[in-house]
Amino acid sequence: MATAFIFPGLNALLRKTDRHRFSHLPEVQEYFAKAEHIIHSRFGHKIDFKEFLELSAEEIYSIKNISLAAVAICCIQSGVAKRLSAQRGAPAWVMGCSLGDLARAVYAGAYTFEDAIYNHIHFTQSIDGIDQIGKNIGVLAPRGTPFTEEDFQWFEEVAVDVSCLTPRFLNVGGRYDDLKKVEARAEEKGWNVMNILDYPAHSRYILPYVRAVESDFSHVKTFRPQVPIFSSLSAQVLEDPQVIKEEFLLSITRTIHWSQAVQRLVKEHGITEFINIGPCRSLSGLMRDIPVEVKTTEAYELLV
Repeated sequence: MATAFIFPGLNALLRKTDRHRFSHLPEVQEYFAKAEHIIHSRFGHKIDFKEFLELSAEEIYSIKNISLAAVAICCIQSGVAKRLSAQRGAPAWVMGCSLGDLARAVYAGAYTFEDAIYNHIHFTQSIDGIDQIGKNIGVLAPRGTPFTEEDFQWFEEVAVDVSCLTPRFLNVGGRYDDLKKVEARAEEKGWNVMNILDYPAHSRYILPYVRAVESDFSHVKTFRPQVPIFSSLSAQVLEDPQVIKEEFLLSITRTIHWSQAVQRLVKEHGITEFINIGPCRSLSGLMRDIPVEVKTTEAYELLV
């Protein structure tokens, strides 16, 4: 059985049960301690992630705390993946969804944990005003009615950027006025709409923030992965450290092709089981709506 570890994105801490699902694991505690030391020694800030995870979802996901939320998720996922591979061996592939790419790269050996934590905080310090541009919304079509080429053409004309997570669930990033047009069309089409993020991730509208750090980012060190990485942005294999670094820089500006990537891993690389590292189950839910015959298992069901 060929397996792939999959790493969910930023919304992994929305539920308290998810935040504390793996907090008892020594590997997760070890990564929290490492991250706390890095943040204190490199930035002069004291943080206790045990206390941080007790905050409300609104506080955790506030703009001032968003980088800490990302670090917390990376710590949890890195610890879970480390323990799981010690028990079961390394997977055939790894793939992340959005922020999940951070822990995915750490686990695969393409990015050191220390650099992942430092660089993520360092390069997201100047994001004031990012929530004034726009946001991300989820758009869900009724069962049995996937989005059509006509729909995608309409989204392009409206100037929003669409990540296709399943044939009938999209993550749409854009400016507020443009998203109002999407919401109006959703009413006409019978689509459900939900808020995902309060800034337009995976859209062209984040590009100015990326350009502002592009020069410094050239010094980031990445390595050839020790475990094969599949990109959910390009739906391609990632091997070249330079390409991995470029994808890190531009990932927040590019759309996700999760459905396509999952199908290619199954059909072209023989994946028969996806193991959801968690801590949330969002990716497991998506798997049920992607046309592949594959088993999806939760990491917490396997850990001893």
